Amino acid sequence: MPTKIPEKTSLYGWFLFICYYLLAIALMKIFVINLARSIERRSRLEKRLAELNIAAEFIKAVDGSALNKEELTKHVRSLNYAFLCGEIGCALSHQFIYRKMVEENIEKALILEDDVYLPHNLKDILKNITIETYAPQVVLLSKVNRYLAHPARRVTDTHNLHRVHHATTTHSYIINKQAARNLLDNLYPVWMVADKWALFEDYSWRVQAVVPAPIILNDNAINSTINESKDDNEHNHKKKIIWRQLMAQRPLKVKIKHRLRRALIPLFYKVINEKKKV
Repeated sequence: MPTKIPEKTSLYGWFLFICYYLLAIALMKIFVINLARSIERRSRLEKRLAELNIAAEFIKAVDGSALNKEELTKHVRSLNYAFLCGEIGCALSHQFIYRKMVEENIEKALILEDDVYLPHNLKDILKNITIETYAPQVVLLSKVNRYLAHPARRVTDTHNLHRVHHATTTHSYIINKQAARNLLDNLYPVWMVADKWALFEDYSWRVQAVVPAPIILNDNAINSTINESKDDNEHNHKKKIIWRQLMAQRPLKVKIKHRLRRALIPLFYKVINEKKKV
């Protein structure tokens, strides 16, 4: 995309400039996070992308277990909720893409992890999702925990865009450059797992989701390459302590927004709880 308008700004020159600019905004980069050792996962997803005639760039994931003490000190804060090696690697992998978007002036991108199954109509869904460029925005294509019942707008005949009330997982989402910059500025060095979307929205990043979720996890997701077991009581206790400490350190406006969002939204909007749906 041109960085400046040519000196000879003929009508044709203006037309070309605007076309290039609109094309850059319209095109969506697709990134896939994949550990170098996960060869079968990459091969499987490459095959599916080829079937759908979709181009994607594979990003070498950060292996948290391979980081040495010096690297951990550099990239991770002392008080860190994402203290498992896999959580650190996951957070840094997503942040690598955020940095790439900012540095390369990528207006919007779909970020995938390598354990997803892509639907046959993915192109149509992506084509109909409008992403703003002037405000931070994230659109989840994964299943969310809770969302507002009234749709923000229609995406396809079978999918709508809804505001998210609570969601986790980072295996498939669209993000614009503004949100990428803000997430990078606020989450690096790593102090939080990559998928606390409700918390991120408290920091004024608008999070929406396509419902029903068009992208699901495949059977590879059973064997996670990101996280170790989370069933350990000591681990869970440590998480709770760190969470309370981090929440106490939030800026006052973030605390207020969190309280208001939790208290007021259910009063004025019907909230769908996916876990309670039959």
